[in-house]
Amino acid sequence: MEILPYTPDMLSPLTAFYNRLTADVPHCYPADEKEFAHAMRGVTHSVKDSETLDSEAAFVAMKRGTVLGFSHAGIGQTGNNWEVDIGVIGFLGFERGERRAGQAVLEAAEAYLKARNLAQIDAFSVDCVYPFYHHEYACLSDALDHVHALLGLNGYQRSDGWVCFEWQDYSVTPTPLTVPVTLSVHWKEGRGARPNCDVVAYLDGEQIGVCQSVSAGEFSSHPDAQFWIETSWLNIEDAFREQGIGRHLLQRSIQEMHSVGYRHAAISANWENYHALLFYGNCGYRVADWTYEYHKKWELN
Repeated sequence: MEILPYTPDMLSPLTAFYNRLTADVPHCYPADEKEFAHAMRGVTHSVKDSETLDSEAAFVAMKRGTVLGFSHAGIGQTGNNWEVDIGVIGFLGFERGERRAGQAVLEAAEAYLKARNLAQIDAFSVDCVYPFYHHEYACLSDALDHVHALLGLNGYQRSDGWVCFEWQDYSVTPTPLTVPVTLSVHWKEGRGARPNCDVVAYLDGEQIGVCQSVSAGEFSSHPDAQFWIETSWLNIEDAFREQGIGRHLLQRSIQEMHSVGYRHAAISANWENYHALLFYGNCGYRVADWTYEYHKKWELN
């Protein structure tokens, strides 16, 4: 087994490895080589833009041309650390039964970040995972339990998380409102095959709430993604909560999107937002995945 820096000639076996690894991860569609090459552009071309880390590197464990493990690291800002550079592991994976490969690519990523005088690593931050990995809000999936175990054995601790809900083949009739709210529906073209939708609530001419739902095609070009929506934002002004407006907005949003061909709905909540976890379950969604971010700190010499 060799541990090698990523080079573009590894793109095909690495894409195949990623797709094997994530085959059982909910809402994680197979990536094509073009999508994976785009995710690796910071490694191969040292680009820096709003979607990439800084000073990126990737390491591949290979044996006779087969990828056994992979890590992708860089310098970034995540969560509440937007003014401080920290080490980031955007992705880490290894074949089940190939712990040595996983350990080797993890150590390679850590050594790369330590050499840049970084005292903290965040792994699988929602701010830095690949755009085609899961929907918008997800960290390390429970489906990758062996990766969770490897991180834990290496001193990483859970620091944040997102619970991913889904509602397959949904059908919904919005619950009537007792508040004289008016709604406006705004369609927006995006990267998906079908449009995105904002539903805005007004009371006496003032905006009091909004629900934004987007095509999963924003995250993946895979055909299956084009039938899914992700509700990415739902907010009601504090003075108007607990009156059923949020439920009505959410229901109206996914009803509108059903009318243009969407068939499945997804939504996420922070792992400690128990009110949202209960609310989405009561609306008809069911938990599809628990996902977690990890962090690790050490003393610099």
